Amino acid sequence: MPERTLVALHGNFASSAWWADLLAAPPQGWRVLAPDLPGFAGTAFAGEVSIPAYADWLEGWLAAQGAGHPVLLGHSLGGAVALEAAARRPEAYAGLVLAASAPLSGLVTPEENYPVLELLRGHEQLRELSLGALFPSRRPDNFATLLEHAAQMAPGHYSGNARALASWSVEPARLAGLPALVLGGELDRLITPELVRAQAAALGTAATLLPGVGHGFPQEDPATFRALLQEFLNPLS
Repeated sequence: MPERTLVALHGNFASSAWWADLLAAPPQGWRVLAPDLPGFAGTAFAGEVSIPAYADWLEGWLAAQGAGHPVLLGHSLGGAVALEAAARRPEAYAGLVLAASAPLSGLVTPEENYPVLELLRGHEQLRELSLGALFPSRRPDNFATLLEHAAQMAPGHYSGNARALASWSVEPARLAGLPALVLGGELDRLITPELVRAQAAALGTAATLLPGVGHGFPQEDPATFRALLQEFLNPLS
């Protein structure tokens, strides 16, 4: 049987390097593709900062890759991009994996937090503190690379991505019938277990919460994450 394709989309302040473990040990029978979204990790960016614009880019990128009928995996902001793309054309995808994904109703950042987001642009220690807080159980081995890529994000993305998530939403009915795996970390303070459960309920499935890990659970516990992926993907092969 030919390999199927899993497309992994990173979150905010992130890059394809967040999927290093998954790329090194993909689920059996699957190849993993992990792009850097526009304006992340120093990639070119000249468009609108919005979830629909990122989904537009993704559709073009997938066509160029010849990805066929892939499963979309989205982490955090990448989950919103995956949801937007899948809601437009659910028939184009074999399934959807949401890992600490932005909620279907969007994610509102309190207005008083925007100055801190802008401060992150030029404050290395604050970036390290903020990024490190996403991994409460352990920092991944390539944390230095993740930190470097976070510093290379386009200047307009710092507040822009938060505004984009606040103004975006998707109707769950548009995703009806698409197999979905909804995952979260029990220690995640950004996408809390309550948000993960609500997202799963909206999609008509159950949430899986990993104990002892936070927002970066795919990197904190890559073996468990890969096993959950494999179980979900097997029937789709």
